[in-house]
Amino acid sequence: MASKCHHCSQIGSPVYSKDTGRFLDMVLCRKCYETEWALKPPHNYREVFKQMNVEWVGDNIHPEMPLAFRNTDMEFNDFMRKVKAWAPVDGKCGVILHGQTGLGKSRAAWWLYNKLWLDNHTDSMFLQMRKFEAKIAEGFDEKKHSKVIDALISAKVVVLDDLGKERLTPRLETDLFAIMDERTSGLRTTIITTNYTGDTLVERFNSKETGVAFVRRLRDYFVGITA
Repeated sequence: MASKCHHCSQIGSPVYSKDTGRFLDMVLCRKCYETEWALKPPHNYREVFKQMNVEWVGDNIHPEMPLAFRNTDMEFNDFMRKVKAWAPVDGKCGVILHGQTGLGKSRAAWWLYNKLWLDNHTDSMFLQMRKFEAKIAEGFDEKKHSKVIDALISAKVVVLDDLGKERLTPRLETDLFAIMDERTSGLRTTIITTNYTGDTLVERFNSKETGVAFVRRLRDYFVGITA
Protein backbone atom coordinates (compact mmCIF):
# COMPACT_ATOMS: atom_id res chain seq x y z
CA MET A 1 0.00 0.00 0.00
CA ALA A 2 1.46 3.36 -1.04
CA SER A 3 2.13 6.15 1.45
CA LYS A 4 -0.48 8.80 2.30
CA CYS A 5 -0.34 12.55 1.69
CA HIS A 6 0.89 14.79 4.48
CA HIS A 7 -2.15 17.06 4.04
CA CYS A 8 -5.18 15.06 2.91
CA SER A 9 -4.37 11.36 3.51
CA GLN A 10 -4.87 10.49 -0.16
CA ILE A 11 -2.27 8.30 -1.87
CA GLY A 12 0.85 10.38 -2.42
CA SER A 13 4.50 10.30 -3.40
CA PRO A 14 7.62 11.03 -1.34
CA VAL A 15 9.95 14.03 -1.44
CA TYR A 16 13.63 13.51 -2.31
CA SER A 17 16.59 15.70 -1.29
CA LYS A 18 19.09 16.06 -4.12
CA ASP A 19 21.71 17.36 -1.67
CA THR A 20 21.64 14.40 0.73
CA GLY A 21 20.37 11.66 -1.57
CA ARG A 22 17.72 10.79 1.01
CA PHE A 23 13.96 11.10 1.27
CA LEU A 24 12.30 13.59 3.56
CA ASP A 25 9.67 12.49 6.04
CA MET A 26 6.96 13.94 3.82
CA VAL A 27 4.50 12.53 1.28
CA LEU A 28 2.29 14.67 -1.02
CA CYS A 29 -0.45 13.96 -3.52
CA ARG A 30 -0.48 15.88 -6.81
CA LYS A 31 -3.39 18.14 -5.77
CA CYS A 32 -1.67 19.29 -2.57
CA TYR A 33 1.69 19.61 -4.35
CA GLU A 34 0.14 22.01 -6.90
CA THR A 35 -2.08 23.96 -4.45
CA GLU A 36 -1.27 27.63 -3.78
CA TRP A 37 -1.03 27.70 0.01
CA ALA A 38 -2.15 30.84 1.84
CA LEU A 39 1.00 31.35 3.84
CA LYS A 40 3.12 34.48 3.97
CA PRO A 41 4.23 34.88 1.28
CA PRO A 42 1.76 32.68 -0.67
CA HIS A 43 3.54 29.70 -2.15
CA ASN A 44 3.18 26.27 -3.64
CA TYR A 45 5.45 23.34 -2.96
CA ARG A 46 6.89 23.37 -6.48
CA GLU A 47 8.49 26.77 -5.85
CA VAL A 48 9.63 26.00 -2.31
CA PHE A 49 11.14 22.64 -3.28
CA LYS A 50 13.07 24.24 -6.14
CA GLN A 51 14.67 26.67 -3.67
CA MET A 52 15.46 23.81 -1.26
CA ASN A 53 16.86 21.59 -4.05
CA VAL A 54 14.39 18.83 -3.26
CA GLU A 55 12.13 16.96 -5.66
CA TRP A 56 8.60 15.60 -5.39
CA VAL A 57 8.56 12.12 -6.90
CA GLY A 58 5.21 12.59 -8.59
CA ASP A 59 5.39 9.62 -10.94
CA ASN A 60 6.16 7.17 -8.11
CA ILE A 61 9.49 6.26 -9.68
CA HIS A 62 12.62 6.38 -7.55
CA PRO A 63 14.68 9.35 -8.79
CA GLU A 64 17.83 7.24 -9.00
CA MET A 65 16.25 4.53 -11.18
CA PRO A 66 18.09 4.41 -14.54
CA LEU A 67 16.03 5.92 -17.33
CA ALA A 68 16.31 2.75 -19.39
CA PHE A 69 14.61 0.72 -16.64
CA ARG A 70 11.58 2.95 -16.05
CA ASN A 71 9.24 1.18 -18.48
CA THR A 72 10.13 -2.39 -17.60
CA ASP A 73 7.59 -4.97 -18.73
CA MET A 74 7.26 -7.41 -15.82
CA GLU A 75 5.18 -9.74 -18.02
CA PHE A 76 7.98 -10.01 -20.59
CA ASN A 77 9.04 -13.54 -19.65
CA ASP A 78 8.75 -16.15 -16.92
CA PHE A 79 11.67 -14.68 -14.96
CA MET A 80 10.09 -11.21 -14.83
CA ARG A 81 6.72 -12.68 -13.82
CA LYS A 82 8.30 -14.64 -10.95
CA VAL A 83 10.09 -11.51 -9.70
CA LYS A 84 6.84 -9.54 -9.91
CA ALA A 85 5.06 -12.16 -7.81
CA TRP A 86 7.76 -12.44 -5.14
CA ALA A 87 7.17 -11.24 -1.57
CA PRO A 88 8.91 -12.05 1.75
CA VAL A 89 7.18 -15.03 3.40
CA ASP A 90 7.76 -17.78 5.99
CA GLY A 91 11.16 -16.55 7.14
CA LYS A 92 12.46 -16.08 3.59
CA CYS A 93 13.25 -12.38 3.88
CA GLY A 94 15.33 -12.06 0.72
CA VAL A 95 15.46 -12.91 -2.94
CA ILE A 96 18.45 -13.70 -5.16
CA LEU A 97 18.14 -12.93 -8.87
CA HIS A 98 20.68 -15.19 -10.53
CA GLY A 99 21.90 -15.61 -14.09
CA GLN A 100 24.35 -14.49 -16.73
CA THR A 101 24.94 -10.88 -17.71
CA GLY A 102 22.33 -9.19 -19.89
CA LEU A 103 19.26 -11.19 -18.85
CA GLY A 104 17.51 -8.41 -16.94
CA LYS A 105 18.50 -9.07 -13.32
CA SER A 106 19.30 -5.44 -12.46
CA ARG A 107 16.23 -4.22 -14.34
CA ALA A 108 14.03 -6.62 -12.38
CA ALA A 109 15.73 -5.69 -9.10
CA TRP A 110 15.02 -2.00 -9.75
CA TRP A 111 11.36 -2.73 -10.45
CA LEU A 112 11.03 -4.74 -7.24
CA TYR A 113 12.96 -2.17 -5.22
CA ASN A 114 10.80 0.65 -6.55
CA LYS A 115 7.65 -1.27 -5.55
CA LEU A 116 8.93 -1.85 -2.00
CA TRP A 117 10.43 1.63 -1.68
CA LEU A 118 7.05 3.35 -1.91
CA ASP A 119 6.24 2.02 1.55
CA ASN A 120 9.76 2.39 2.99
CA HIS A 121 11.16 5.41 1.18
CA THR A 122 12.91 6.90 4.20
CA ASP A 123 14.90 3.75 4.90
CA SER A 124 15.89 1.91 1.72
CA MET A 125 19.10 1.56 -0.33
CA PHE A 126 19.95 0.33 -3.84
CA LEU A 127 23.69 -0.28 -4.07
CA GLN A 128 25.74 -1.60 -6.95
CA MET A 129 28.63 -3.42 -5.30
CA ARG A 130 31.08 -0.69 -6.32
CA LYS A 131 28.90 1.74 -4.35
CA PHE A 132 28.80 -0.70 -1.45
CA GLU A 133 32.62 -0.74 -1.45
CA ALA A 134 32.71 3.07 -1.61
CA LYS A 135 30.23 3.38 1.26
CA ILE A 136 32.35 1.16 3.51
CA ALA A 137 35.54 3.05 2.53
CA GLU A 138 33.82 6.38 3.17
CA GLY A 139 32.90 5.18 6.64
CA PHE A 140 36.56 4.56 7.46
CA ASP A 141 37.73 7.83 5.90
CA GLU A 142 35.19 9.89 7.82
CA LYS A 143 35.58 7.88 11.06
CA LYS A 144 31.94 6.75 11.05
CA HIS A 145 32.40 3.12 10.06
CA SER A 146 30.08 1.73 12.73
CA LYS A 147 27.29 4.16 11.71
CA VAL A 148 27.57 3.06 8.06
CA ILE A 149 27.37 -0.61 9.07
CA ASP A 150 24.42 0.05 11.38
CA ALA A 151 22.57 1.89 8.58
CA LEU A 152 23.10 -1.01 6.18
CA ILE A 153 21.87 -3.46 8.81
CA SER A 154 18.79 -1.52 9.89
CA ALA A 155 17.47 -0.33 6.50
CA LYS A 156 14.10 -1.87 5.71
CA VAL A 157 15.09 -2.71 2.13
CA VAL A 158 18.61 -3.10 0.70
CA VAL A 159 19.57 -4.16 -2.83
CA LEU A 160 23.09 -5.46 -3.51
CA ASP A 161 23.47 -5.42 -7.29
CA ASP A 162 26.13 -7.63 -8.94
CA LEU A 163 27.30 -9.41 -5.78
CA GLY A 164 30.65 -11.02 -6.48
CA LYS A 165 31.94 -8.25 -8.75
CA GLU A 166 33.48 -6.35 -5.82
CA ARG A 167 37.13 -6.64 -4.75
CA LEU A 168 36.75 -8.60 -1.53
CA THR A 169 39.42 -7.55 0.94
CA PRO A 170 39.43 -9.31 4.33
CA ARG A 171 37.94 -6.16 5.89
CA LEU A 172 35.20 -5.86 3.29
CA GLU A 173 34.16 -9.50 3.48
CA THR A 174 33.98 -9.27 7.29
CA ASP A 175 31.66 -6.28 6.99
CA LEU A 176 29.60 -7.93 4.24
CA PHE A 177 29.08 -11.03 6.38
CA ALA A 178 28.21 -9.00 9.49
CA ILE A 179 25.63 -6.99 7.56
CA MET A 180 24.05 -10.09 5.99
CA ASP A 181 24.11 -12.01 9.27
CA GLU A 182 22.22 -9.30 11.15
CA ARG A 183 19.86 -8.46 8.30
CA THR A 184 18.77 -12.09 7.95
CA SER A 185 18.42 -12.66 11.69
CA GLY A 186 16.23 -9.54 11.79
CA LEU A 187 14.27 -10.79 8.73
CA ARG A 188 14.90 -7.51 6.89
CA THR A 189 14.26 -7.54 3.15
CA THR A 190 17.38 -7.89 1.00
CA ILE A 191 17.50 -8.24 -2.79
CA ILE A 192 20.66 -9.59 -4.44
CA THR A 193 21.62 -9.92 -8.09
CA THR A 194 24.60 -12.08 -9.00
CA ASN A 195 26.20 -14.13 -11.76
CA TYR A 196 27.66 -16.53 -9.18
CA THR A 197 26.43 -19.81 -7.71
CA GLY A 198 26.98 -20.74 -4.06
CA ASP A 199 30.25 -22.60 -4.70
CA THR A 200 31.75 -19.96 -6.99
CA LEU A 201 30.71 -17.23 -4.56
CA VAL A 202 32.53 -18.99 -1.70
CA GLU A 203 35.69 -18.94 -3.85
CA ARG A 204 35.52 -15.13 -3.98
CA PHE A 205 36.15 -14.91 -0.22
CA ASN A 206 39.63 -14.75 1.27
CA SER A 207 38.36 -16.77 4.23
CA LYS A 208 36.62 -19.97 3.11
CA GLU A 209 34.97 -20.22 6.54
CA THR A 210 33.42 -16.76 6.14
CA GLY A 211 32.39 -17.55 2.56
CA VAL A 212 30.67 -20.79 3.58
CA ALA A 213 28.86 -19.06 6.44
CA PHE A 214 27.77 -16.22 4.14
CA VAL A 215 26.36 -18.60 1.51
CA ARG A 216 24.59 -20.57 4.24
CA ARG A 217 22.71 -17.40 5.22
CA LEU A 218 21.65 -16.97 1.60
CA ARG A 219 20.40 -20.55 1.36
CA ASP A 220 18.53 -20.34 4.67
CA TYR A 221 16.83 -16.97 4.22
CA PHE A 222 16.59 -16.29 0.46
CA VAL A 223 14.45 -17.47 -2.42
CA GLY A 224 16.32 -17.91 -5.69
CA ILE A 225 14.92 -16.85 -9.08
CA THR A 226 17.02 -17.69 -12.14
CA ALA A 227 16.94 -15.56 -15.27
